[in-house]
Amino acid sequence: MYSLKRHLSRNLLLTLILAMPILLLGLYQGIELLTRDFVASRLQHDADSLISALYLDQDSQWAVQNDRLPAIYHRIGSGHYFGVSADQGLLRSRSLFDKHITIQPLQPGQSRLEYQNNGAEEHWLSLSLAISKQGQTLTLWVAEDIGPLEQSRSRFLLLATGGILLLIAALLAIQYRQLQLGFAPLAAMPEAIRQLRTQGQALDREKLPSETAPLVDEISRLIQQLGQRVERSRHALGNLAHEMKRPLQGLRSWLDTLPESQRAEGLKQLTALQHLLERELKRSAIVGPAMPGRMLHAAEDLPPLLTLMGRIHSGIHLDSHYDPDLVLALERDDLLELLGNLLDNGCKHARSQVALTLSTNNDGLTILIDDDGAGVSDTELGSITMRGVRLDEHSEGHGLGLAICKDIADSYGGELGFARSSLGGLRARVFLPWPI
Repeated sequence: MYSLKRHLSRNLLLTLILAMPILLLGLYQGIELLTRDFVASRLQHDADSLISALYLDQDSQWAVQNDRLPAIYHRIGSGHYFGVSADQGLLRSRSLFDKHITIQPLQPGQSRLEYQNNGAEEHWLSLSLAISKQGQTLTLWVAEDIGPLEQSRSRFLLLATGGILLLIAALLAIQYRQLQLGFAPLAAMPEAIRQLRTQGQALDREKLPSETAPLVDEISRLIQQLGQRVERSRHALGNLAHEMKRPLQGLRSWLDTLPESQRAEGLKQLTALQHLLERELKRSAIVGPAMPGRMLHAAEDLPPLLTLMGRIHSGIHLDSHYDPDLVLALERDDLLELLGNLLDNGCKHARSQVALTLSTNNDGLTILIDDDGAGVSDTELGSITMRGVRLDEHSEGHGLGLAICKDIADSYGGELGFARSSLGGLRARVFLPWPI
């Protein structure tokens, strides 16, 4: 099993982590391009100003009209520099002061934009271009220190990285919340399925996501199919028991024609078979129609059971103590079979009275059935639930009922025990924990 929420969150986190370097790289390249274009445009404007400021002095040397250039070129170490390479020599801006530059000659019409490092102090972006003025070829070099811009860019990228990390955290939180809201209808499914299992309530598809419709339909079909199978099995057993009555009566009539020595063993086996058939017919009458997954409603299900026991054992007075509003979150069919067998056993051995008590607590259900019969000895109490062991060899039955009761109790992780009753006979005590 794996958590779908955790799986989706992990996939989103991995996607964002992989996307973050790509986003940062794209952001870096974009800022780099914008910075380069912005500075290059400014350098081009300064180069145009420099071209217009150049003139030949009286000594036929190239000079610059300072009033036609920005003052920043006259301030030492300002970060804005120019140089002009001509046949007569190199003309430098005052801002260069003692900085060394090398201007590579270019042909007229050529230009070059490049990064240059001036030691560890400054990082320049320079524009070189060749012009022809007054019959001479000049190579102009204009540069700007972009170190401050790069520092600003680094700070921006650092802030952007922090912002992206916060955005990732926010997206994860939003996705987690959305997953909680999206999976909220699924949280109701276990309770809905439990009610389907214990109460037989159909799943309400309107309250569940449409994506779960195939699962809901399959669960409903499975429950319905199981109910139909149980019902068919019980009908088949009941029909078999009814159909075998007539052949058994004919067999008994035939046994009556045999000599006494041959008749006794046959009658014994025939009687055993008749008791098994009667037990199955009684079981069908006790449980009624199969309702797998339905809870037992005391006010609805117990009175018919007690009435049936009163008809079968007309000389026994049945006392019952339970809350009429009691609804037991256990299988109705199993509980009716359990109660029916225990009540039938108590009525068989009682003199005149059987008492049924149902009580519940946070742990589970406790069933007490007391009779005023002769009871059993202490040595027999431990062997009562063994299959085939009977409480009274003179009463009808073959000891299967109590063994089946123990099987039902064991299937729920419960307990079936016996003790002396306050009525004078036997007390059967069953504890069934609530299903998880």
